[in-house]
Amino acid sequence: MKYVTLAGAALLAAAFMSGTSDAADAVFARPAPERIDLATRDAAQVEVARLENAFLPESNADTIDAMLTAAGLTVSEVREEDALVPRVFAAALPADMAEISQTTEKKRIFIKVMLPLVLDANEHIMDDRAQLLYLKTLIDIDQPIETEDRIWLEDLAALYYVDDNDLDELLRRVDVIPASLALAQSALESGWGTSRFAHEGNAVFGQRSWNEDEGIVPEARPAGEGHVVKAFDGLRDSVLAYLVNLNRHPAYEHLRQLRVDLHAQELAIDGWTLAGGLDDYAEHPGYVDLVRSVIRQNKLTDFDDARLADLTI
Repeated sequence: MKYVTLAGAALLAAAFMSGTSDAADAVFARPAPERIDLATRDAAQVEVARLENAFLPESNADTIDAMLTAAGLTVSEVREEDALVPRVFAAALPADMAEISQTTEKKRIFIKVMLPLVLDANEHIMDDRAQLLYLKTLIDIDQPIETEDRIWLEDLAALYYVDDNDLDELLRRVDVIPASLALAQSALESGWGTSRFAHEGNAVFGQRSWNEDEGIVPEARPAGEGHVVKAFDGLRDSVLAYLVNLNRHPAYEHLRQLRVDLHAQELAIDGWTLAGGLDDYAEHPGYVDLVRSVIRQNKLTDFDDARLADLTI
């Protein structure tokens, strides 16, 4: 088990010092009933709050890399030894990512920063799924549920754009997005963490908004178009919003059906397969093949079974 070191605690505190996006607010506003692990997480946040200025977004790659290593995170160990990933969360990508000349080094640091955030967001979603399954079981056998459970279900259904009585559809949506897929898409959309959007707005997934107050205007935006690249206060918000977007937007119904099919066949949920449901994510005609190429060339499926270490204060 990895303990939260001073460096790791500083990173953890920094990840929570920023505000949250609408999607993050909705997910974290109400912990699911009897969710003990989230209470533990809240206690950890209080414990490390005094260190909130120890890790700053403008830190360089060497500093962030060293802090993550000190906390026990080594990409090669996660790949080769199924090592648990410590709960260390960077608030932003290193400011000098574009200055890293070696491509393999740039990719390693990018994965090192992004992987814990992806696993953390998925963990919250899967906690919600477990609670949803529990409540659905009670409802299916006509057992009453508590008022707070009903409110929690209504909030969750609203977040995922589902009628709160349609628990089967909600289960289709509240589910994991493989780390390999999230890493590949964030790498593509941010140029492995070097894009202007990534550094000005933690926008590593290129999500669009039509509210100019929410984002960054692309330099090459055609005249007459009003979209912006949505900005986020921190990477954590950006990752969570991406997962929720894939899980609820009508454009990704095919992705969700592919995931349902894998469940039905009792197969692992993998990024390569789910990439087949991303036809509408980008205007690039070969986007699915491009995502799969990044997954294959960088062996990102190595991270689909990665897990976060237990939190120790």
